Amino acid sequence: MVTLVIVLSSVTCLLGVVTSLRKALPALPELVACALTALAVLAQSVWAGVRLIGGYHPAEQATTVGYLIGIALVMPLATAWAFAERVRTSGYVIAVAAFTCAVMTARLLMLWGAGHA
Repeated sequence: MVTLVIVLSSVTCLLGVVTSLRKALPALPELVACALTALAVLAQSVWAGVRLIGGYHPAEQATTVGYLIGIALVMPLATAWAFAERVRTSGYVIAVAAFTCAVMTARLLMLWGAGHA
């Protein structure tokens, strides 16, 4: 799941940058990329939440829970912003959000790996 989130986030980030560099408005390809990234992140957060409820205890549980909640909100909020206020730089909003999802996923992986069962 982690690999899928990082790959989708990277593709979405690149797509957002290219869109803004072309001075184009976000359209269907960006919306689909954002939706796929958001769904993958949500699935990852739900899976991790189930593991936490099931008894897994990462080293920094409060930080992990905060990241799981925060990462699930980043892409939907950025997508709503980018499509509500469609300007030539909206692609950068998408790119920053996607990059944030990739970085937060990497940090979650670090937190998760430092835990103990």
